[in-house]
Amino acid sequence: MFESILKRIREKVRMRQYVVTLHAEEEMDSITAEWKYLITGKTFNGRDIVIITVYVE
Repeated sequence: MFESILKRIREKVRMRQYVVTLHAEEEMDSITAEWKYLITGKTFNGRDIVIITVYVE
């Protein structure tokens, strides 16, 4: 399951199909019961990138 979720998240990031809400920014600093994924990597131009996402089915 994790691999398929990661694949979908990567696809959305590459296609720039994501939104960072004010609530998301606030939640990044808190501990909740939701599943959160931290993804690190490099952008196409070589810059470091970190993505935190909450997966909701």
